[in-house]
Amino acid sequence: MMRYLIALGMLSITISGCRGSAPEGQAAPEPPPPLIEPELAPESRLVDPRADELMRRMSERLARIAAFALEAEEVYDEVPEQSPRQQLTNLRRVAMRRPDRLVGDATGDALNRSFWYDGKAFAALDQEQHIWAGGAVPPTVDQALDWVFEKTGTVVPLADFLYADSYARLMGEVQRGVYLGIHEAAGVPCHHLSFEQATIDWQLWIDAGTDPLPRKLVITYKTEDEVPQYSVTIRKWNLRAKLPDELFRFTPPDGATRVEITALAPSGPPAGERR
Repeated sequence: MMRYLIALGMLSITISGCRGSAPEGQAAPEPPPPLIEPELAPESRLVDPRADELMRRMSERLARIAAFALEAEEVYDEVPEQSPRQQLTNLRRVAMRRPDRLVGDATGDALNRSFWYDGKAFAALDQEQHIWAGGAVPPTVDQALDWVFEKTGTVVPLADFLYADSYARLMGEVQRGVYLGIHEAAGVPCHHLSFEQATIDWQLWIDAGTDPLPRKLVITYKTEDEVPQYSVTIRKWNLRAKLPDELFRFTPPDGATRVEITALAPSGPPAGERR
């Protein structure tokens, strides 16, 4: 959800010639990094082919998963006026069954909320305030996420991985993108990518193993005051999750007060760019 930066990396130029192969036991040298323009025009799109291909592979893999559950830790900056910067942490759990089931919760420094979507209705519950909101929504996860944004004006960064076409969601506004190499995230080796958009910069770590799943996302809101950052690390993926229909149905708890959906606009990091 959420608007994610799409950075453009220049095409790397590999010089071929009459050189022999690298000596036995010695790795071939990495191709030179793409050239970087000091300024980007609004219509610029300079994306390293390696970064673009990895984004496509990740998106295609996510789209093929019929059902999954994940657990992620998010850390983000809050910069109140007349007060020092704060760093807040939440734990998020999300489960999805394509094409029309979604459930999740968030607990931590700033949130204690849950949500449910059963293909017909969306509901969200704030456990601390003991209030809930909901309404009828369109019959796909993509449309439900769009509905939440239209009603609350908020996009959750993790939401982009839940859409049917993550590549389109993430890369639509990217101006520059580069491949940074193999670096560790969530305890596993990952392809590290960096992207630039008009108002945000973002980095993504994609599992370098057999499953190209997203493992970490960092967003820098460069047009916001104090340039806050949002970071989420997906520590657990369950690609064989058993997700019965009952899991996605919401029943208001006793004594909970119903409010307008706008009253439950999620608190958290800036939303970034809406694509």
